[in-house]
Amino acid sequence: MLKRTLTGATLLAVVLGAWSFDASSPGQPAWALAFLGVTLTLGALYELLTLFPDEGSQASGIELVPSSTGRTVGLMGLGVVWVAVVAMAGLPGGEDGPLGDFPDHVRMPAIWLLFASLITVPLMLALLRRGPTKHVVRLARRVTFMLPYTCGLAALVFILLQGRVEFAVGLVLVAKSSDIGAYFAGKTLGKHKLAPSISPNKTIEGMIGGLLLPALLASWLLADVEVTLDVHQTATVLLPGGALGAACHGLALGALTVFSDLGESLIKRSFAVKDSGHLFGASGGFLDLADSLLLVAPVALAYTASLA
Repeated sequence: MLKRTLTGATLLAVVLGAWSFDASSPGQPAWALAFLGVTLTLGALYELLTLFPDEGSQASGIELVPSSTGRTVGLMGLGVVWVAVVAMAGLPGGEDGPLGDFPDHVRMPAIWLLFASLITVPLMLALLRRGPTKHVVRLARRVTFMLPYTCGLAALVFILLQGRVEFAVGLVLVAKSSDIGAYFAGKTLGKHKLAPSISPNKTIEGMIGGLLLPALLASWLLADVEVTLDVHQTATVLLPGGALGAACHGLALGALTVFSDLGESLIKRSFAVKDSGHLFGASGGFLDLADSLLLVAPVALAYTASLA
């Protein structure tokens, strides 16, 4: 418990330090937080790429071999390119932009990559209905799933490089509050299992808590906030105004967080592993830290987009 607390405190200190650094230049690309976002994205990709079934997993009978060094390096290279395209699209263009007009030329490729990440959302929802299966293991080993699934986190990097720190931090806090609401509601009121074959400790009562707390927090953090993101020359991202609109935004994020967390649990349950990694001790690895944001990040950017 002490190690987990120390790990959490250290991670929080790193994030707050990066936030403080970026806050000194409001409206400018949030380089420090964006770096943390890139690290989280590539770390999650690496862990999913190197995840291997334990004995007794749903992969029994499937001929799988650990990824070779060459394959791992190659796929990590693809991940770097994916994140770089999305990140560069987020940088301001024009004469005053750090890359001149170059970001304008990568906006459309970045939109297509975002669309690829969005496809993993209905796919994961379909898998959740089936529970842990060999099909989940096979899918999780495919490049066409690994890259869009983990690199969807690059949507947050895009927002941060647009200089919209408050928007990005608000999204993360609202999404993470779903975990907190679900935990306490499940501990105090939980009686009815939500998905015992995927995550035995999750309850329906916990899920309700995971929906309500983000709605309440969003009504406070995101109320009356209008954020314009240069997604494309003819598109903007506008956050719903008012406390009620922000609460609805938070409710949607809470629902996505619940499904996102269950999706990552489904993959681990199918592989018969407790944590995706051990870098952060009892807190697991990068994929465990990102579980509640894997589906939230691309959808939060896309579903608030409206044509100008």
